[in-house]
Amino acid sequence: MVQTDPREIQKALAEPFAPEDLEWRLQHTFEDEGEMRGIAVPYVTNRAIQNRLDNVIGPENWYNDYKPWHGTGKKDAQICGISIYFEDRGFVTKWDGAEDSDIEPIKGGLSDSMKRAAVQWGIGRVLYNMDAVFVDVEKRGKSWYIKKTEQAKLDKAYLDMLKRLDLTPPSKESQPKPSPEPTSKPGKSEPESLKKTECKVISVNVQKGVSGKNTRLKLENSDGKSIDAFIRGEHPDLTDGARLADVQLEKQQKDTVLFYVLKDYTVVPETRAA
Repeated sequence: MVQTDPREIQKALAEPFAPEDLEWRLQHTFEDEGEMRGIAVPYVTNRAIQNRLDNVIGPENWYNDYKPWHGTGKKDAQICGISIYFEDRGFVTKWDGAEDSDIEPIKGGLSDSMKRAAVQWGIGRVLYNMDAVFVDVEKRGKSWYIKKTEQAKLDKAYLDMLKRLDLTPPSKESQPKPSPEPTSKPGKSEPESLKKTECKVISVNVQKGVSGKNTRLKLENSDGKSIDAFIRGEHPDLTDGARLADVQLEKQQKDTVLFYVLKDYTVVPETRAA
Protein backbone atom coordinates (compact mmCIF):
# COMPACT_ATOMS: atom_id res chain seq x y z
CA MET A 1 0.00 0.00 0.00
CA VAL A 2 1.43 3.38 -1.03
CA GLN A 3 2.16 5.66 1.95
CA THR A 4 1.88 9.47 1.95
CA ASP A 5 2.59 10.44 5.57
CA PRO A 6 6.35 11.11 6.07
CA ARG A 7 6.48 9.17 9.36
CA GLU A 8 4.67 6.21 7.85
CA ILE A 9 6.98 6.33 4.83
CA GLN A 10 10.02 6.31 7.11
CA LYS A 11 8.65 3.35 9.09
CA ALA A 12 7.70 1.36 5.99
CA LEU A 13 11.04 1.92 4.25
CA ALA A 14 12.92 0.72 7.35
CA GLU A 15 11.04 -2.58 7.63
CA PRO A 16 13.36 -5.64 7.53
CA PHE A 17 13.82 -7.67 4.39
CA ALA A 18 13.54 -11.39 3.79
CA PRO A 19 16.86 -13.30 3.85
CA GLU A 20 16.71 -13.87 0.09
CA ASP A 21 16.78 -10.09 -0.45
CA LEU A 22 20.30 -9.89 0.98
CA GLU A 23 23.71 -10.46 -0.53
CA TRP A 24 26.78 -11.21 1.57
CA ARG A 25 30.33 -10.06 0.88
CA LEU A 26 33.68 -10.69 2.50
CA GLN A 27 34.80 -7.72 4.54
CA HIS A 28 38.02 -9.28 5.78
CA THR A 29 39.95 -12.56 5.47
CA PHE A 30 42.41 -14.00 7.97
CA GLU A 31 44.31 -17.20 8.73
CA ASP A 32 42.96 -19.39 11.54
CA GLU A 33 44.98 -22.47 12.51
CA GLY A 34 46.37 -22.79 9.01
CA GLU A 35 43.00 -22.28 7.28
CA MET A 36 41.72 -19.10 5.65
CA ARG A 37 38.47 -17.75 7.07
CA GLY A 38 36.53 -14.55 6.60
CA ILE A 39 34.07 -12.06 8.07
CA ALA A 40 30.87 -11.64 6.03
CA VAL A 41 28.67 -8.54 5.94
CA PRO A 42 25.16 -8.25 4.43
CA TYR A 43 23.80 -5.74 1.93
CA VAL A 44 20.29 -5.30 0.56
CA THR A 45 20.22 -6.02 -3.18
CA ASN A 46 19.41 -3.15 -5.53
CA ARG A 47 16.43 -5.11 -6.84
CA ALA A 48 14.95 -5.33 -3.32
CA ILE A 49 15.59 -1.60 -2.76
CA GLN A 50 13.77 -0.76 -5.98
CA ASN A 51 10.82 -2.97 -5.05
CA ARG A 52 10.64 -1.45 -1.56
CA LEU A 53 10.47 2.09 -2.97
CA ASP A 54 7.88 1.10 -5.58
CA ASN A 55 5.74 -0.62 -2.96
CA VAL A 56 5.93 2.07 -0.26
CA ILE A 57 5.68 5.32 -2.24
CA GLY A 58 4.81 4.28 -5.79
CA PRO A 59 7.13 4.02 -8.81
CA GLU A 60 6.15 7.50 -9.99
CA ASN A 61 7.18 9.15 -6.71
CA TRP A 62 10.90 8.42 -6.65
CA TYR A 63 13.94 8.42 -8.91
CA ASN A 64 17.71 8.14 -8.59
CA ASP A 65 20.60 10.06 -10.12
CA TYR A 66 24.34 9.39 -10.37
CA LYS A 67 27.39 11.64 -10.44
CA PRO A 68 31.13 10.85 -10.56
CA TRP A 69 33.12 11.96 -7.53
CA HIS A 70 36.84 12.60 -7.23
CA GLY A 71 38.02 12.38 -3.64
CA THR A 72 41.46 12.32 -2.11
CA GLY A 73 41.63 8.53 -1.99
CA LYS A 74 43.30 6.12 -4.41
CA LYS A 75 40.09 5.35 -6.31
CA ASP A 76 37.43 7.41 -8.01
CA ALA A 77 33.89 7.05 -6.73
CA GLN A 78 30.27 7.34 -7.82
CA ILE A 79 27.61 9.10 -5.77
CA CYS A 80 23.91 8.29 -5.98
CA GLY A 81 20.99 10.44 -4.95
CA ILE A 82 17.58 8.89 -4.23
CA SER A 83 14.77 11.45 -4.53
CA ILE A 84 11.35 10.90 -2.92
CA TYR A 85 8.30 13.08 -3.52
CA PHE A 86 6.46 14.65 -0.57
CA GLU A 87 3.23 16.59 -1.11
CA ASP A 88 4.29 19.63 0.92
CA ARG A 89 7.95 19.81 -0.17
CA GLY A 90 8.23 18.26 -3.60
CA PHE A 91 11.21 15.95 -4.24
CA VAL A 92 13.72 15.53 -1.41
CA THR A 93 17.08 13.94 -2.27
CA LYS A 94 19.57 12.12 -0.05
CA TRP A 95 23.03 11.29 -1.39
CA ASP A 96 25.78 8.82 -0.63
CA GLY A 97 28.62 7.26 -2.58
CA ALA A 98 30.94 4.33 -3.02
CA GLU A 99 34.39 3.81 -4.49
CA ASP A 100 34.70 2.05 -7.81
CA SER A 101 35.18 -1.66 -7.26
CA ASP A 102 38.29 -3.65 -8.15
CA ILE A 103 36.62 -6.03 -10.60
CA GLU A 104 34.04 -3.90 -12.44
CA PRO A 105 35.11 -0.38 -11.40
CA ILE A 106 32.34 1.93 -12.56
CA LYS A 107 29.52 -0.63 -12.53
CA GLY A 108 30.44 -1.61 -8.97
CA GLY A 109 30.55 2.02 -7.88
CA LEU A 110 27.10 2.74 -9.35
CA SER A 111 25.53 -0.30 -7.71
CA ASP A 112 27.11 0.21 -4.29
CA SER A 113 26.37 3.94 -4.18
CA MET A 114 22.65 3.20 -4.59
CA LYS A 115 22.77 0.77 -1.67
CA ARG A 116 24.37 3.42 0.53
CA ALA A 117 21.96 6.14 -0.59
CA ALA A 118 19.10 3.81 0.34
CA VAL A 119 20.47 3.54 3.89
CA GLN A 120 20.14 7.33 4.15
CA TRP A 121 16.39 6.77 3.81
CA GLY A 122 16.46 3.96 6.39
CA ILE A 123 16.34 1.11 3.85
CA GLY A 124 18.47 -1.71 5.23
CA ARG A 125 19.78 0.39 8.11
CA VAL A 126 18.87 -2.41 10.50
CA LEU A 127 21.80 -4.40 9.09
CA TYR A 128 24.17 -2.20 11.09
CA ASN A 129 23.01 -4.16 14.13
CA MET A 130 24.59 -7.37 12.81
CA ASP A 131 27.34 -9.01 14.83
CA ALA A 132 30.41 -10.32 13.01
CA VAL A 133 29.68 -13.54 11.09
CA PHE A 134 32.71 -15.79 10.57
CA VAL A 135 32.58 -17.95 7.45
CA ASP A 136 34.60 -20.52 5.55
CA VAL A 137 36.05 -19.18 2.31
CA GLU A 138 37.49 -20.53 -0.91
CA LYS A 139 39.82 -19.06 -3.49
CA ARG A 140 38.72 -18.54 -7.08
CA GLY A 141 41.45 -17.09 -9.23
CA LYS A 142 43.18 -14.39 -7.19
CA SER A 143 40.21 -13.57 -4.91
CA TRP A 144 38.56 -15.15 -1.89
CA TYR A 145 34.81 -15.86 -1.79
CA ILE A 146 32.31 -17.12 0.79
CA LYS A 147 31.63 -20.82 0.33
CA LYS A 148 28.11 -21.54 -0.91
CA THR A 149 27.68 -24.05 1.92
CA GLU A 150 27.72 -21.12 4.38
CA GLN A 151 24.39 -19.68 3.17
CA ALA A 152 22.31 -21.41 5.86
CA LYS A 153 24.60 -20.00 8.56
CA LEU A 154 24.28 -16.50 7.10
CA ASP A 155 20.48 -16.66 6.92
CA LYS A 156 20.32 -17.88 10.53
CA ALA A 157 22.62 -15.09 11.74
CA TYR A 158 20.36 -12.51 10.08
CA LEU A 159 17.13 -13.99 11.46
CA ASP A 160 18.65 -14.28 14.94
CA MET A 161 19.52 -10.58 14.81
CA LEU A 162 15.95 -9.67 13.86
CA LYS A 163 14.60 -11.84 16.66
CA ARG A 164 16.91 -10.11 19.14
CA LEU A 165 15.47 -6.76 18.01
CA ASP A 166 11.89 -8.11 18.12
CA LEU A 167 11.52 -7.67 14.36
CA THR A 168 9.91 -10.06 11.87
CA PRO A 169 10.93 -10.35 8.20
CA PRO A 170 8.14 -10.33 5.61
CA SER A 171 6.80 -13.66 4.43
CA LYS A 172 7.28 -14.62 0.79
CA GLU A 173 3.55 -14.16 0.20
CA SER A 174 3.62 -10.55 1.43
CA GLN A 175 6.58 -9.44 -0.66
CA PRO A 176 5.91 -7.33 -3.78
CA LYS A 177 6.53 -8.97 -7.11
CA PRO A 178 9.79 -7.93 -8.78
CA SER A 179 9.51 -4.92 -11.06
CA PRO A 180 9.68 -5.88 -14.75
CA GLU A 181 12.82 -5.04 -16.65
CA PRO A 182 12.51 -1.59 -18.23
CA THR A 183 11.80 -1.69 -21.94
CA SER A 184 11.74 0.98 -24.59
CA LYS A 185 8.26 2.18 -25.53
CA PRO A 186 7.13 3.42 -28.96
CA GLY A 187 7.78 7.13 -29.35
CA LYS A 188 10.54 7.23 -26.74
CA SER A 189 13.98 8.47 -27.79
CA GLU A 190 15.96 6.02 -25.66
CA PRO A 191 18.72 4.59 -27.86
CA GLU A 192 18.61 0.91 -28.67
CA SER A 193 21.61 -1.28 -27.99
CA LEU A 194 24.19 -1.05 -30.78
CA LYS A 195 21.90 1.04 -33.01
CA LYS A 196 23.92 3.64 -34.95
CA THR A 197 23.00 7.23 -34.15
CA GLU A 198 24.46 10.74 -33.97
CA CYS A 199 25.33 12.48 -30.71
CA LYS A 200 26.90 15.61 -29.30
CA VAL A 201 29.38 15.37 -26.42
CA ILE A 202 28.13 17.52 -23.52
CA SER A 203 30.82 16.66 -20.96
CA VAL A 204 33.83 14.36 -20.55
CA ASN A 205 35.20 12.96 -17.29
CA VAL A 206 38.23 10.63 -17.15
CA GLN A 207 38.26 8.37 -14.10
CA LYS A 208 41.11 6.25 -12.76
CA GLY A 209 40.27 2.71 -11.69
CA VAL A 210 42.32 -0.20 -10.42
CA SER A 211 42.27 -1.81 -13.88
CA GLY A 212 43.05 1.42 -15.74
CA LYS A 213 41.32 4.58 -16.90
CA ASN A 214 37.66 4.87 -17.95
CA THR A 215 35.96 7.83 -19.60
CA ARG A 216 32.48 8.87 -18.53
CA LEU A 217 30.51 10.86 -21.10
CA LYS A 218 27.28 12.80 -21.10
CA LEU A 219 25.90 12.70 -24.63
CA GLU A 220 22.90 14.28 -26.29
CA ASN A 221 21.27 12.48 -29.20
CA SER A 222 19.42 14.02 -32.16
CA ASP A 223 16.14 13.96 -30.20
CA GLY A 224 17.69 16.01 -27.38
CA LYS A 225 17.80 13.11 -24.96
CA SER A 226 20.67 13.05 -22.47
CA ILE A 227 22.62 9.78 -22.29
CA ASP A 228 25.25 8.72 -19.73
CA ALA A 229 27.82 6.45 -21.33
CA PHE A 230 31.22 4.93 -20.53
CA ILE A 231 34.18 3.90 -22.65
CA ARG A 232 37.37 2.10 -21.66
CA GLY A 233 40.56 4.15 -21.62
CA GLU A 234 41.25 7.81 -22.29
CA HIS A 235 40.21 9.32 -25.64
CA PRO A 236 41.66 12.78 -26.44
CA ASP A 237 39.35 13.12 -29.47
CA LEU A 238 36.27 13.03 -27.20
CA THR A 239 36.01 16.66 -26.10
CA ASP A 240 33.21 18.93 -24.92
CA GLY A 241 31.08 19.98 -27.88
CA ALA A 242 32.41 17.32 -30.26
CA ARG A 243 29.86 15.88 -32.67
CA LEU A 244 29.87 12.13 -33.21
CA ALA A 245 28.49 10.04 -36.06
CA ASP A 246 28.03 6.27 -36.37
CA VAL A 247 27.67 6.08 -32.59
CA GLN A 248 27.11 2.55 -31.28
CA LEU A 249 25.83 2.27 -27.71
CA GLU A 250 25.47 -1.01 -25.86
CA LYS A 251 23.02 -1.15 -22.96
CA GLN A 252 24.37 -2.97 -19.90
CA GLN A 253 22.99 -3.60 -16.44
CA LYS A 254 24.49 -4.06 -12.97
CA ASP A 255 21.76 -5.16 -10.55
CA THR A 256 19.04 -2.58 -11.32
CA VAL A 257 21.44 0.06 -12.66
CA LEU A 258 21.14 0.59 -16.42
CA PHE A 259 23.90 2.37 -18.32
CA TYR A 260 25.47 2.51 -21.77
CA VAL A 261 28.91 1.60 -23.09
CA LEU A 262 30.20 3.48 -26.12
CA LYS A 263 31.39 0.74 -28.46
CA ASP A 264 32.20 2.74 -31.60
CA TYR A 265 32.01 6.28 -33.00
CA THR A 266 33.37 8.68 -35.59
CA VAL A 267 34.24 12.29 -34.76
CA VAL A 268 32.61 14.68 -37.23
CA PRO A 269 35.10 17.33 -38.48
CA GLU A 270 34.13 20.90 -37.59
CA THR A 271 33.62 21.76 -41.25
CA ARG A 272 30.95 19.04 -41.53
CA ALA A 273 29.42 19.97 -38.17
CA ALA A 274 28.92 23.53 -39.39
